[in-house]
Amino acid sequence: AELEISKRGFPPLGGGTVRFSCNTLKIIKPLHWTDPGKIKKIRGVASCSRMSPATNPRVIDSCRGILNAFIPDVYIYNEHLKGANSGKSSGHSLTLFTESTTGVAICADCTAQPQTLPENLATETTHQLLDTIHTGGCVDSTHQYLVLLFMALTQSNVSTLRCGPLTPFSISFLRNLKVFLGVVFKIKVESEDREETGVRKGLNSSLLLSCLGAGFENMNRAMVMKNLLIVLRE
Repeated sequence: AELEISKRGFPPLGGGTVRFSCNTLKIIKPLHWTDPGKIKKIRGVASCSRMSPATNPRVIDSCRGILNAFIPDVYIYNEHLKGANSGKSSGHSLTLFTESTTGVAICADCTAQPQTLPENLATETTHQLLDTIHTGGCVDSTHQYLVLLFMALTQSNVSTLRCGPLTPFSISFLRNLKVFLGVVFKIKVESEDREETGVRKGLNSSLLLSCLGAGFENMNRAMVMKNLLIVLRE
């Protein structure tokens, strides 16, 4: 899959342009995300549109001042947009994501409200990321429902996911999956030993979710291939 951001739009007028492309799949394989691993690097993008070029450096410096106390490998890209590449309104935002030793990515992002200082934006986003890491798991709270959806659409095999506390939206989404797809999740609270040399590493427990997929298949792709074979034979 590819995601290309041509323009970044900020409220209230927006004006952003995003191009998303991906290959079609016939089936979704079962997911097994149970080991969050340890964070090895943090990356991010500080964006501003129709604002002073000094805005992003202030965000980056404040953000690194907090994150470098935990990990040295921190790099935040400075994206200053102007002219045709900018949206219709001025604004600035910050996106941060981590990568662990097992390939797990945790993301946090915030868009500044009017009159928000760059330093406050950096502090809010950084604390949001650290809180998500503290809760543990292999997915952040914003994208919980997407992983749950893919687990419900997999083949008739068991998928497992370790995550932190479920958000109210994720709880409602689980109920909808039961109603529309007939998929019921088993939720188990597991204790973890995450203390090392007296340093607190996170919560002492996490949630282990498992379900049996509904067996969803992309029938359209199979029909296209079948019609193509018929044409070739004729």
